[in-house]
Amino acid sequence: MNNKNKFLLIAGLSLSFALPTYSFAAETETKEEDAYATRLALANEIKKYRAMRKELPIPPPAGLFGVYAFPDEGQYVVGINMQHFKFSGMLQGSDSISAEEVVASVANPFFGDAGQPPTLRVVPESAEAHVIYPFINYSLNKKISLVAMAPMIKKTTVLNTYNAAGTASLGLNEVNSSGLGDIKMGAIYKFFNSPDRKHNVIFDIVLSVPTGSITEEDYNLTPLDTMVLSRLAYGMQLGSGTYDAILGGTYWGKNKKWGWGTQYLATIPLQSENSEGWKYGDKHELTSWVSYAWEPTFNSSLRLRGETQGTIVGIDSKIYGPGLGADTDNYGGSKVEFIIGSNWMYAPGYNISLEFSIPIMEDRNGVQADQDSTVMLSWRSASF
Repeated sequence: MNNKNKFLLIAGLSLSFALPTYSFAAETETKEEDAYATRLALANEIKKYRAMRKELPIPPPAGLFGVYAFPDEGQYVVGINMQHFKFSGMLQGSDSISAEEVVASVANPFFGDAGQPPTLRVVPESAEAHVIYPFINYSLNKKISLVAMAPMIKKTTVLNTYNAAGTASLGLNEVNSSGLGDIKMGAIYKFFNSPDRKHNVIFDIVLSVPTGSITEEDYNLTPLDTMVLSRLAYGMQLGSGTYDAILGGTYWGKNKKWGWGTQYLATIPLQSENSEGWKYGDKHELTSWVSYAWEPTFNSSLRLRGETQGTIVGIDSKIYGPGLGADTDNYGGSKVEFIIGSNWMYAPGYNISLEFSIPIMEDRNGVQADQDSTVMLSWRSASF
């Protein structure tokens, strides 16, 4: 082999070994760039979390109303709240009372009218209510945020009907109502923020519009053992029938790990009666909570909630008969609930909150269904 051919062979072998080396180097460089991009994205995510934590409280419990009021124009929150209420048994004031005791001793307010027995004949065995309401909170400026929500409601009650006299049950009957509830819209005013954002005060001014039906009907089993289509009890209706003002204020505070706060809300009917001749009593709510952040994206909360409400004023002439829910005196009263919850910010601005509530004190007007528990689930998305 001459010198020229030797040179070409050596050059070819050198090139064949050099090409993979260049390929490996390019591949390594690409991996390093990808790793850097991943670290940069993670750093940006952490910055977003920290920025939000400066502006917001430690994410609030699911059942709170209107605690978001953002500082910059054009920011908004959208979300869906879901609540499930469960009832079984009955209370007279704060004491349990059986169905047999009710039909034997609790007076029928319509006694004296033709065909009306002296005591109640139809009482609730159990009840459930499901409420789903999407909402939006839009910030007009650094002080005022608009809020609107539209609840969808489904209510179910299992009624126990007794014979016209005595304590012999004729059987159980389920009644249902479902549809749009009362739409709520209004404003949240950011009254105070401390410079370090550790102390915050907001006020709520909301109008509840009577879009929920108050003329719902279903078939009821009567004490004469007949099925009759009739108007459902007040508590089975989907709205209040009146324009109502929802007024309140909220304070929240926080440090690195702990959050705390208190909220007061009043629901006041703005009309003397609705189109069917009645209105709910004024309602006042007070809740206080404390929360602890186990990590920046997850916290747990404990809170107490108290409520008091007056009886129904007026009467719907079509809600009539010896049923527990037809007596307007069997509405309102007071209760205190213990609530445990958690909140997970699974991505910047995206929260899932869950709460479970049980009553620890109830003092109801007249005789009412006994509340067992409430489950509240909330999903929120904030745009910054």
